[in-house]
Amino acid sequence: MAEAALFQTKTVKIDTLGEYLVLVRKQLNLDLKTVSLLSQIKLSYLEDLEAGNYSKLPAEVYIRGFLKSLSQLYRIKEQILIDQYEKERGIEPITQKHKPKVRTESVLTPKTLIIGSSLLIGLVALLYVGNQVRSVLAPPFLEIVEPGSDLTIDGNSLVVSGKTEIGADVFINNQQVLADSSGQFSENLLLSPGLNIVEISSQNKFGKISKITRQINSQTQTVPTTPPSSVNITINIGPGSAWVYLEADGVVVQRGTMLAGSSRTVTAKIDILLTSANAGSTVVVYNGKDLGKLGREGEVIRNVEFRSQ
Repeated sequence: MAEAALFQTKTVKIDTLGEYLVLVRKQLNLDLKTVSLLSQIKLSYLEDLEAGNYSKLPAEVYIRGFLKSLSQLYRIKEQILIDQYEKERGIEPITQKHKPKVRTESVLTPKTLIIGSSLLIGLVALLYVGNQVRSVLAPPFLEIVEPGSDLTIDGNSLVVSGKTEIGADVFINNQQVLADSSGQFSENLLLSPGLNIVEISSQNKFGKISKITRQINSQTQTVPTTPPSSVNITINIGPGSAWVYLEADGVVVQRGTMLAGSSRTVTAKIDILLTSANAGSTVVVYNGKDLGKLGREGEVIRNVEFRSQ
């Protein structure tokens, strides 16, 4: 009843929406700052709305929202304000029959934020657990860069390089080789004459193993003759493989894994230093004399010196 009386009992004709809003506000003894606080509408928007400065207001959907908030605050019918606004803007009224459905926008509330955050944390935890389970069940990643395939080479030396899972242990024919912090490794191999089966394996902390095998055919080389007044040793590897380090007169001539069946002859003028990570598979021939195995299988023997006689 009071809502319609505002237009009927005015003493001065009101032609605009802005004038009507001013009249209602003053009848309720409210100033613009109070209305702004109660309606959560910016003060400048209220001023432009009452002045009819629609070009300074945001998009139409916001203006309609302002009118809805003001109708609730002033306790007047929302449609009265909407009709007057559309009339002033020259907007054709939309009949109820053809009025499009308005999609309800989702509103972020503390409850929805908490639920969304919980779901996100749960998803991340699920992905982490799944990745850990995969790590336990799956063998480690292993890629051999060199040699890329089976091949035949001239000589008896070969570089094996590749990449594996970070933290995994790398072995070449059961001899461990060093992998850096990114999982990359490179090792020099000394081959036996003829066909060599090179097995590269990677074992992660859960005991899962990946293996790649290369078949390398090594052509024989002529063993150099020993010059007089020098020291000469020949290293024969077997039955297992062995990591061997040789230094001749202070120069490193061998550092890497020697496969079972391979051999290496080194000559120096003064001395030769020998280190083997598998003494039980390292047989030494010193100046033509067979000294037998350097030690026990799996035993590490370091810096054995051989001097010229």
